[in-house]
Amino acid sequence: MRVKPLKEIFRKTPLKLPLRTVLIVPFVLQIVGAVGLVGYLSFKNGQQAVKDLANQLMRETSDRIEQKLNNYLAVPRTIDRINGNAIALNQLNLQDPNNLNRNFWQQRFLFDEVNISAIYFGSAEGDFTGLGLQSDNTWQISRVGRVTNNKFHSYATDNWGNPTKLLDVGKHYDPRIRPWYQKAVKAGKSVWSDIYLDFKEPRLKITLAQPIYKSIPNQPASLRGVIGVDFVLTHIGKFLKGLKIGKSGTTFIIERTGLIVASSTEEEPFLRDEGGKVKARLAATESRVPLIQATAKYLTQRHSNLAEINSEEQFIATIAGKPQFIQIAPLKDSLGIDWLIVVVIPEADFMEQINANTRTTILLCIAALLLAVIVGILTAGWVTQPILRLNAAAKNIAKGDWDKTVEINRGDEVGELANSFNTMAHQLQESFETLEQKVKARTNELEIAKEKAEVANQAKSTFLANMSHELRSPLNAIIGFSQLMTRSQTLAKDQLENVSIINRSGEHLLTLINNVLDLSKIEAGRTTLNEKNFDLIRLLSDIEDMFRLKAEDKGLQLLVEHTPDVPRYIRTDEVKLRQVLINLINNAIKFTEEGGVSVRVGIVRSKHLSATAGTQVPTTNLSFVPSQHLSATAGTQVPTTNLFFEVEDTGFGIAPEELDSLFEAFVQTETGKQAQEGTGLGLPISRKFVELMGGEMTVSSTVGKGTTFKFDIQVSLADAVEVESQKTTRRVIALEPNQPQYRILIVDDKSLNRQLLIKLLNPLGFELKEASNGKEAIAIWDEWSPHLIWMDMRMPVMDGYEATKHIKSTTKGQATAVIALTASVLEEERAVVLSAGCDDFMRKPFREADIFAAMHKHIGVGYIYEDLNQSDSMKTKESGKEILTAAAFKKLPVEWVANLEQAILNIDLNLIAQESDRIRDQNPELAEAIANCIQNFEYDKILNLIAHNNPPE
Repeated sequence: MRVKPLKEIFRKTPLKLPLRTVLIVPFVLQIVGAVGLVGYLSFKNGQQAVKDLANQLMRETSDRIEQKLNNYLAVPRTIDRINGNAIALNQLNLQDPNNLNRNFWQQRFLFDEVNISAIYFGSAEGDFTGLGLQSDNTWQISRVGRVTNNKFHSYATDNWGNPTKLLDVGKHYDPRIRPWYQKAVKAGKSVWSDIYLDFKEPRLKITLAQPIYKSIPNQPASLRGVIGVDFVLTHIGKFLKGLKIGKSGTTFIIERTGLIVASSTEEEPFLRDEGGKVKARLAATESRVPLIQATAKYLTQRHSNLAEINSEEQFIATIAGKPQFIQIAPLKDSLGIDWLIVVVIPEADFMEQINANTRTTILLCIAALLLAVIVGILTAGWVTQPILRLNAAAKNIAKGDWDKTVEINRGDEVGELANSFNTMAHQLQESFETLEQKVKARTNELEIAKEKAEVANQAKSTFLANMSHELRSPLNAIIGFSQLMTRSQTLAKDQLENVSIINRSGEHLLTLINNVLDLSKIEAGRTTLNEKNFDLIRLLSDIEDMFRLKAEDKGLQLLVEHTPDVPRYIRTDEVKLRQVLINLINNAIKFTEEGGVSVRVGIVRSKHLSATAGTQVPTTNLSFVPSQHLSATAGTQVPTTNLFFEVEDTGFGIAPEELDSLFEAFVQTETGKQAQEGTGLGLPISRKFVELMGGEMTVSSTVGKGTTFKFDIQVSLADAVEVESQKTTRRVIALEPNQPQYRILIVDDKSLNRQLLIKLLNPLGFELKEASNGKEAIAIWDEWSPHLIWMDMRMPVMDGYEATKHIKSTTKGQATAVIALTASVLEEERAVVLSAGCDDFMRKPFREADIFAAMHKHIGVGYIYEDLNQSDSMKTKESGKEILTAAAFKKLPVEWVANLEQAILNIDLNLIAQESDRIRDQNPELAEAIANCIQNFEYDKILNLIAHNNPPE
């Protein structure tokens, strides 16, 4: 299962290695790896064997020491028990020192191998009788009493244990104050004394003392004295020195306090002063033997209290920079012995042979490596030399040198490869010659096709420019004159309606032209974002007002709502967002006969757009390059967010088989064809505008139930102060007084276009002249000196570009404002026009407000506007759109809302006024908005908002 992925890894490795390296390196690695692995495993196994051997040796040594110590300590216990039993049976007379000495003399022969150092008895009256072994291996009898004046007398002894000669008279001695006597009396039983320094000789001793009591019936037992047996710890040291523990292993015995009992070294277990006298016992941490001292310090670090060690422990510790095998075994008995047996063996005692094996393994690895390299080089050379020759020949062929062949006289696979290569080279030469001829012919064909494509592309651009000019010029007249006619005060109502129809038809035709041009720019990749800061809530309100009458005419409910967290002020391409919403809402109303259309706006919580029931068609990511990026850079830190929009209708729905082609240009669904409306451009343009704004559009639909279009866009957040305030458009009716007589020159080859401007400007009192081409314009300008020239750019005889350049090339012409009028919609046209010297740029068809604004901007014309008597009500209406919401009605008492609803249904104006007054006390703005709707007969608007809060029954 792992072979195939491994092959994939090697196949995808980007390194380009020579074949010689590929052949040699794996072979060498295999040899080194095999030998190294064997050596490593051998080393590790040796280490484990050494560890096991060391542990076994330390355990055996520790057991042997413990056994020997138990034997040593058992003798004093036996002698103590024998004497106690003899005294209890009255076999020994404690008042007869000679009898005691002979008894002690016989007992020392029974245990001669253990070398008991002393057996003695101290009475409760202070007398002392004993037999002791001296450092010169002679026995002496010691006595203290009234006879010796309580001084310590030492006597020589004969072969039967009788005193013969007084050898020494010591100091005053009282056995009752000795530690061994007091500890036995205090314990009331046999007990080992603490280790102490012999007061006569430099050695450590320990005493097993047993108190002797006299039992009298019906009376408390009385103390007769204490029998003691001394054991010299030097015997333990001699035994430890005789042990062989590896090559340089050491063992020592310590008490729980850390004081040395005995060791296998020559070091004395006590300290001497400068005069050589014994002054104190030796602690293991103060030992002059480095290994004992370091081990003792390590143990105190490992165990803060040595009394914690209750069981055998084995471990490896690094002491003085070298690994050491260490074992600790506790030694205890019931009479007070509590020692620790420590065995230390350096790892180096066992690793010498293993290290030698390791060195041998390393030498074998080096030898194997050298042998592998030599064999690999020879083998690689034998394999790669023919291949390298084949490679060189292949490179020559790649350079076009077809005559190179490979001569390899071998009968193996490489020789067959060389023969096949030569045959292939010959065939390639023939094929290349044929291919060259075909490529030349195909290249000629492609050059011709390229020239034709460039000619066709140029023709398309020329066609679009001419079509735009030729269509916009008459549209300019149609829309312009229809606007002029609406200013008339003499037209009848039905005539004004006819003029409005003409104007709307012209606007519709202009929209179709713009759609075609937009699609052309999108396909050419020239569409860019024109971002601005704007009020999103006002945009939604304007669109709602735009389509409300159309929806009501069809008996449909139009609901535009947004979540509370939708930002009001944003930055993106307002024109494109407006066009997308208009296209989608217009289609929804167009193909819905009953029910309604809902528009919902909210914040995107995740980038993925969820789909409703039905079939969904996701959009693809097209390559558009916006003029400005929506996401904030690290320097500006402009906050961004994603908004989602949903347009849902209850219309006919779209068949699943039609969804795939829904966003293709000039393609309509079956429902659209039956309606005989539209061009099939709205949805493709809308989708591409959404993608340009950083989002995507999806559609889900169920036939007979309706369709939902969803899209999201990325926007930047803006502040209210950054949003341009929407100015109320007012109609110009005259010029302000006390202004100069403005001279305006109108230059256009189309008489209708000139007449449109003349009819627009003449009633206001401007002095006007007209010209049909650039040559006439120059003559009139030179003679008449107009303040401003409206210059068409495409004219016969002399176009507007040449005329503008001529005028602006003079000092006089610099004082004349020239504004270009063009029917072209290409953005490139603006740059060309401004570079020719024009002061501004305006496209046909234009709006009269744009004409007046341009003249105000460039020559300072002031106007008198129509007095709008309903300005206050308009403001109330605009604010009412924001105040008059379902949420506002929800905050009112239920009874008030129910009474208002019933009053509107009954068309009871008095009751409506009463309920409005009640509401005014709580929410004056809402009451004013309700009153404004009632005055404009917008009853349905209020009823829809009230119904929005009522749950369905």
